[in-house]
Amino acid sequence: MSSIKGGYDLSTAIYSPEGRIFQLEYVLKFIKNSPLIVGIVCIDGILLIAENLKEISIGKYFNTKKIFGINSKSALVATGQPGDFGRLIERIRFDDKIYVQNFSDMLTGNPLSSQISEILHIHTIYWHLRPFACSLILGTVSSFSLELFSILPTGFFSKCLASAIGRKSKFIKPNLSISLNLLKSCRQTLVLISMYLIEMHKNFELSAFEVLWFTKDFPNFRKQIPFNIEKENNRRNFFILEKTIKEEELKKE
Repeated sequence: MSSIKGGYDLSTAIYSPEGRIFQLEYVLKFIKNSPLIVGIVCIDGILLIAENLKEISIGKYFNTKKIFGINSKSALVATGQPGDFGRLIERIRFDDKIYVQNFSDMLTGNPLSSQISEILHIHTIYWHLRPFACSLILGTVSSFSLELFSILPTGFFSKCLASAIGRKSKFIKPNLSISLNLLKSCRQTLVLISMYLIEMHKNFELSAFEVLWFTKDFPNFRKQIPFNIEKENNRRNFFILEKTIKEEELKKE
């Protein structure tokens, strides 16, 4: 009899003879094949990017929005099951309102990420609850510092400078390290990442990605940033071509 037929995947409170929790393994495998999300801290702000395809291999979603504002100082990008992260975001927004009433300040930074991870973790330890099938990247501004958190469905969260979760995330992570070393602005970093995304996606669509950032020009997370990835990339290629032509002309002279 296999472990699955033995009923070891019916609850997160049941361990298999090998010490595995199958429900969590199913969730992590589902997220691995979910739409790509990216977060990175730049020299002038925080950049959040989400793959936003209406039809993908794991199902058709009615609401494909992936980036959500919690308050004017915090936003998150989510991947996985839309119903799960939609419910989680509603709960966090409610907690933020209660926090404002009690302390006259918004939930940001470590308290906010701890609150989210606590809710996720609770759903992995009780038999009558199932794990949230979603992972999050949280961007927040606290005490005049920029912070980015990666939050897994197990409830584990870590502070980082860059993170990528979802389909093909392992291919873009090395490029995020390069972007961090170059110390570029949000717009410059977005142009670099967009080039990597175009290379990764054979059938690239303009409407396939959401973008949100926090900078001096956009001092809150409420507004979505209009950004045409293909147009920006073409403009960059034109500048490179123009520069090359000028250099060749100077060599001839």
